[in-house]
Amino acid sequence: MPSRMCLSTVHNTKGTVHSSNATSEQRWEENSCAMESLYDIDLISRTVPVILDNSKTWHEIASRIMKLEEGGVVHVQGIGRGELKENHVYSKAILINRTASPLAWFMECKDRKKRSSVMLPYTFLPSVPAKKLNDAANKMKERLGDYDAIHVRRGDLLKNRKDRSGVERSLHPHLDRDTRPEFIVKRIAKWIPPGRTLYIASNERTPGFFSPLSDRYKLAYASNFSSILEPIIENNYQLFMLERLMMQGAKTFVKTMKEFDNDLTLCDDPKKNTKVWQKPVST
Repeated sequence: MPSRMCLSTVHNTKGTVHSSNATSEQRWEENSCAMESLYDIDLISRTVPVILDNSKTWHEIASRIMKLEEGGVVHVQGIGRGELKENHVYSKAILINRTASPLAWFMECKDRKKRSSVMLPYTFLPSVPAKKLNDAANKMKERLGDYDAIHVRRGDLLKNRKDRSGVERSLHPHLDRDTRPEFIVKRIAKWIPPGRTLYIASNERTPGFFSPLSDRYKLAYASNFSSILEPIIENNYQLFMLERLMMQGAKTFVKTMKEFDNDLTLCDDPKKNTKVWQKPVST
């Protein structure tokens, strides 16, 4: 696993803008965060052994590879999992590159006992956050008590473009409408009764945007817990990790768009990008 996560200022408002005279190493240090600040590496290793690319173990592996003429490294872009298991050329390799980039390397995840590839569920990484994030989320949950949550993704998905006739088009034509307070309150009424505490996780930046929901619910945001979060949250990746824990802990959780069949959602537009630009629906 990479030892650091990139903090691109394009999508991370807390990213550091580096000075032009900084070295590439300094820029990387400034614009990245330690993977251990996001995930509990020891906890992950109980399921799949983790080797960070700045660890002693990683350097030992790299040294061994340099000494081998064959069998050390193989490129397997486009190779199926079945062939990886059956072909000894791949099974005996120490390091495997499964990406389009020759700079992106990682070890195949192996079962400790059977030495077979491990298929991890999508929910695995969100369940193993760094301890400080998990502790902070637990404090927030304790303060909230019994609560529900909604995730309202707007900003980055509300980008429209005009067609040749000058007509606005969107990949998610109902999203802007369905994630406005007047539509949210109608949508969630059948799942979340009035008077409940509602935790809202959103990338909407307009102050007071969700205030109309306060007529029906007791609203809570991450900003209400600054005394807990400010000492530990350094970037938006950490904040997202923590808010994911908050959403998982809710009695009822409503997503923005559907991922799985049983999901409760604010919008019926597919989350997967269909690449079909349609006219936005406002009513």
